[in-house]
Amino acid sequence: MAMPNLGDMMKQIQQAGEKMQDVQKQLEKIVAYGEAGGGMVKASVSGKQKVLSLSIDPDIMDDAEMVQDLVLAAVNSALEEAARLAQDEISKVTGGMINPADMLKNLNIGL
Repeated sequence: MAMPNLGDMMKQIQQAGEKMQDVQKQLEKIVAYGEAGGGMVKASVSGKQKVLSLSIDPDIMDDAEMVQDLVLAAVNSALEEAARLAQDEISKVTGGMINPADMLKNLNIGL
């Protein structure tokens, strides 16, 4: 059984680290959107799963329970879209060599 070439292994590790850095840069650029109630509540989140904005139609502000439900739905929709976009970006950057879900987990981005 032949011993693996240490130089090749080190090169692969370095390339994987560079790809991780590329993915992190790309995730910072991703913005995903979600909405609920026919657009009465809109949310945007980054590819790193941070809420960037939230918009609520003033006409629904008198129904707190409905607003809460719609905010949750809009934010969750945006987070799901961000996760999908992040997986797509990881697949592009890594050429399918790395499982996107594993990489997102390593970046502390939940799915």
